[in-house]
Amino acid sequence: MNKYLIIIIICLSCISAQVNGNAKTKLQSLLLPGWGQHSLGESKRATDYFIREAALWLIFVGSKKSADWYESDYTAFAELHANVDMAGKNYLFAVNMGHYNSLDDYNDTKERQRLVNDKYEEGKNFDWQWDNSTNRIKFDNMRIKSVTLDKYAKFSIGGLILHRMVSFFDMIYLERINSRISIEPQLSPDSNSMSINFTLKL
Repeated sequence: MNKYLIIIIICLSCISAQVNGNAKTKLQSLLLPGWGQHSLGESKRATDYFIREAALWLIFVGSKKSADWYESDYTAFAELHANVDMAGKNYLFAVNMGHYNSLDDYNDTKERQRLVNDKYEEGKNFDWQWDNSTNRIKFDNMRIKSVTLDKYAKFSIGGLILHRMVSFFDMIYLERINSRISIEPQLSPDSNSMSINFTLKL
């Protein structure tokens, strides 16, 4: 997922170079939403972006770490209570373990369903036998929590990408608004006075 974030940032950076205005502030808004707004003096707007960005990163880091912890916990729990070697096993194997008390139960069910291609070969290190159904259910709950938290982490990455796109287009909006309004002070040495010219381009 991280590679998609990098690709989008590069693409939007190329776009920003083709858009009229300050390409530097647009690049800033892509790297850190709110940075470009801050450079334009939009402090309150920038603060809102900074807060949202921090929240998204906290969700990503917290969810990812928690998902990894749950995965580590349910792996160790299975090895302890199901007498199984989890090394090299894929996620589908963990799902099946959470639904069946033993390898024999699983293979018998697939046999009755005529899904023989889904059976695991015996003697190939796929054997498991839960000591009781309560621990199997506990294992399955930990697995579900892990995958749910991992989804939160992936959603937060999508949020980070979307946040940068919103910040980028917000910079275009701000620069266009600012370009329509021109305030220029003028000094008149003859009359010893100063005037301010206000121009609004429609």
